[in-house]
Amino acid sequence: MAPANKTSTKTIESPGMALVKATIGLMDELVRVMMLEVDLVTERKLDEHKSLLKHKQRLTMDYRSNMKSISTQPDLMKQMPPEVVAAAKISAQKLSDMTDRNAKFLRGTVMATQRLLQSIVSIVKQEVLPQGNYHNPNVSQVGAAAYSPVCKPVAVSRTA
Repeated sequence: MAPANKTSTKTIESPGMALVKATIGLMDELVRVMMLEVDLVTERKLDEHKSLLKHKQRLTMDYRSNMKSISTQPDLMKQMPPEVVAAAKISAQKLSDMTDRNAKFLRGTVMATQRLLQSIVSIVKQEVLPQGNYHNPNVSQVGAAAYSPVCKPVAVSRTA
């Protein structure tokens, strides 16, 4: 006898379950992208970083949209199976940790770049501006009430 045809019993996911699973996937992908971003910036692969940054921005917008949808359904997470809730918590913690690491790294990179530029500007100013010969024509160069053996004080009377 031939085996009986077994129809696959796929469980149909509720829209809420699909939303939560998609959000978990977005969180995991954001973690992966931020880890890759640190590597690309460290290795100075700027062309690859540009495309990765666009991907990161799209993921972030999708993540925000999903989180907004989840927040409008306060009982949604209570309806999820425990393994989905646990996966969501783990992904959320990983995302939080990676976001902090990514932000600190990028902030440090920006600060280092700013310091480098300030040093370059300072060196250029020292090279370009004349040393010690600058004087402001709007300010008198004669010291107020300073004694000078060369200059003699003179008083002029205009009443005569």
